[in-house]
Amino acid sequence: MATSMAREFPRLAFLCNFRVVSPCLGSSTTSIFSRTQNDTCMQVARYRAPPFPLDRSRYIPDKSDPKTPEFQKTLKFDRKLWGRHGEASGFDPSICWPTKAELAEMQEEERDWCLTLQEMQQNIAIRRAEEEKARIAREKRIAANMAKMPKLIEQVHEERRLKKEQLEEAKKRKEHLIAKARERLGYNVHPNSPKFEAMLEEIENEERKQKKKAKKAKQEAMREAFKAALATAEAAKIQDGATINTDIPLKAHKTQND
Repeated sequence: MATSMAREFPRLAFLCNFRVVSPCLGSSTTSIFSRTQNDTCMQVARYRAPPFPLDRSRYIPDKSDPKTPEFQKTLKFDRKLWGRHGEASGFDPSICWPTKAELAEMQEEERDWCLTLQEMQQNIAIRRAEEEKARIAREKRIAANMAKMPKLIEQVHEERRLKKEQLEEAKKRKEHLIAKARERLGYNVHPNSPKFEAMLEEIENEERKQKKKAKKAKQEAMREAFKAALATAEAAKIQDGATINTDIPLKAHKTQND
């Protein structure tokens, strides 16, 4: 039927956008409306009917009708109708203003959630005072830090100098130990080898013993010097008839190397 309509009424077939494929029916003729490779034995209509016209007439619900929804009987819905249709809605425009109960509720909510002008001004004054106090404290802290800056810079330079000296001293000590180990073993040795570590421990023990011995000798020398000074003072005081307390314990003075 579609094929016959397309052949008899080509204008109607063009408007309705029919696609008819006759080779599937065993015919040797092909419709002029479909000549693609993906055509199948089907009829496709791309006709789109126009939408129904909108009802733009005014709708005023009957509040006395039991079938009327409850939300359409409220004051809020009446205000919407007046805003949509104006005087044609039949409502008094005064319904758009809040009632006394609504106005009292709005005022109470405003008192609960909104601040008064005096409270706002007071809060602004407090915030400005806090900001000014923080600014003054920050300026004082900056001035104090700037006053200490030269000393801090000098301290940093001194720390860097001491660190550099310590690194150089450690490097020289390591080179000295490597040279001493080479001298003892008679050949070059790697610093990470077990032989070098054992030799290093032995050399450190020897140096520690030497330092301890030198310290003890220094203490003995100081003690002898102190005794000699006491003997000289006692001999000088005996001539004057005075006595000197020789029971004072002798303590070695601590030096920087100790």
